[in-house]
Amino acid sequence: MTGSLPADVTVHVREDSARTRIEFRARNGTPPLKVSLPGKGVLDEARRQLDTGLQRLKDTAPELHVPEAELSAVFDSLRRIGLRLLFLLFDLKVVNELERFWTSAVPFARNPGLPPPLVECVGGRDAFLPLEILPLFRLAPNEVTDRESFVAACRSLVGFSCMVKRTMPLPQPPGLELVTTPEGRVPVRFLHYEHLAGARKELAWFSSTAAHRVELEGPYPVADPGAPSLAEQIYDPKLLLNGRHGGSDHSRRKTPDQVQHFACHCYANADDPLENEVELSGDGRAVRVTLGELGEDLVTAARDERADEQLPLVVMNACGAARMHATSSLSFPFLFLKNRNRGFVGSDVEVPDDVAAAFSQALYEPFLLRGLPLGRSLMEARNSLLHTFNNPLGIVYSAYADPQLRLCPKTMKDAYDAARAV
Repeated sequence: MTGSLPADVTVHVREDSARTRIEFRARNGTPPLKVSLPGKGVLDEARRQLDTGLQRLKDTAPELHVPEAELSAVFDSLRRIGLRLLFLLFDLKVVNELERFWTSAVPFARNPGLPPPLVECVGGRDAFLPLEILPLFRLAPNEVTDRESFVAACRSLVGFSCMVKRTMPLPQPPGLELVTTPEGRVPVRFLHYEHLAGARKELAWFSSTAAHRVELEGPYPVADPGAPSLAEQIYDPKLLLNGRHGGSDHSRRKTPDQVQHFACHCYANADDPLENEVELSGDGRAVRVTLGELGEDLVTAARDERADEQLPLVVMNACGAARMHATSSLSFPFLFLKNRNRGFVGSDVEVPDDVAAAFSQALYEPFLLRGLPLGRSLMEARNSLLHTFNNPLGIVYSAYADPQLRLCPKTMKDAYDAARAV
């Protein structure tokens, strides 16, 4: 099994009753940089400003494909989000020290011909620095005159130059390999809001282009009243949706879910994180549940001991209207990581429907069809939107998972060899 990669830069965010401290450490020996933020609660304000800025960016680029004539304005909007966050968070002298630290710590980060460096950000549920959006590799203005200069300018932002892993102080499952069925297919559970056009596109892709690689369970919800609940499926990834048999037992899939994909509405604007909600619909049935209710139901489900198996990666594609806000989106990964899922990928804000569908395909094509590690797949997805559609919104997706997580090479090879022998 491939081990976890060491981080090229580690960022520790520590909060106490008085202030927030941030420490930047580099693997290559660059002297560490330690910073105290100007006041308690400044990270919360930074996430509010991030949310406002990203909403404005979406208004600047409302369609999936951004016309070349609008690239300068789109990049200016993107860059100004990062500049405002830097002004809010750091003393101006520290900002210059940050640029020097990052260019020294990862000097080849902006070179697209080299593997992207890994940055690990470690902090509590509400203590994450919005690293991806910060232009730490070039604070000076970038002149954007065409598509090529737009893509080059975007690499001044951490999220387009580095793989970023967010780590919470929760137990981390050790497994880095997703297993497949004997036929070489990846068990994926699809949970959706059926009235979203983007969700329908995602389901069609799983059912057609990826059908040879994916064993799909769902979509959920279903009309069957005996089907397992959302919490039961999250707790036990072997449960099938075809009802109960013999009283209380569900039918079970032989190989548990390796990915649980949500293409749905997320309501993440409540003051209390546990009041944020997931909304699903399908087959004439609607499911809307708060994270607090999900947590309660998971406690109930935990009365039944589950097998000692690795729990699936969760990908939450929050598409639709303006319902998800950066200030409270951190509650979603917290729920699944507390459940001991192997990781969580999701957006910091809701994204337009067509962008969400395009990002989903751009992520899963390298990850599930080509077998690349998750970190590289996420980078490819961001850059695919950037190169194909001139769209920078892939930067709003964050990963709380080991970037080395990938399909098991041995099971993929065994399935390939078996197919060739037929």
